[in-house]
Amino acid sequence: MLANFVSIPFMLLLSVLQSTAISRITLINGCADLVLIGVACWGVKEKGYNAFVWALVGGLFTALITAMPFYIPIASYIFVALLAKILFGRIWQSPILMLIIVVFIGTIFQHILSIFYLQVNGVNAGLITSLRNITLPSLLLNLFFVFPMYVVVSDLRQWVLPGEDYE
Repeated sequence: MLANFVSIPFMLLLSVLQSTAISRITLINGCADLVLIGVACWGVKEKGYNAFVWALVGGLFTALITAMPFYIPIASYIFVALLAKILFGRIWQSPILMLIIVVFIGTIFQHILSIFYLQVNGVNAGLITSLRNITLPSLLLNLFFVFPMYVVVSDLRQWVLPGEDYE
């Protein structure tokens, strides 16, 4: 229960950091998504369903600061939490490898969903150009921020849920 309450200030902090500081760190036209990485990090360590609460809270905060409709970030982060839940403990019992896979697939899913939405609404966003100039650089930046975020979320999880088994 405490993990659900901690998700609100933590996801608020991540969304503010993402919109102010991390969005200035760009590679070509892509930037990292701290909220997606935070949801993935919590999801690969979580045996229960708290990752879905984290995804919903993070999606709501991200929806408030982006120009995309509210359901795009919420759907993306719920997908990341679902993917982490499905893969939990199945990939050689290695949370780091699972985290890399979840962030990789989640980033691609989020960007394809956003590109599809933009194309449906008449924005001329070429699929190949968007994947090359936005998705791949964002993927590299997300993978760059995965390990520091994993350490922070692991420490936060140990503080919130003491006495559980930690890898």
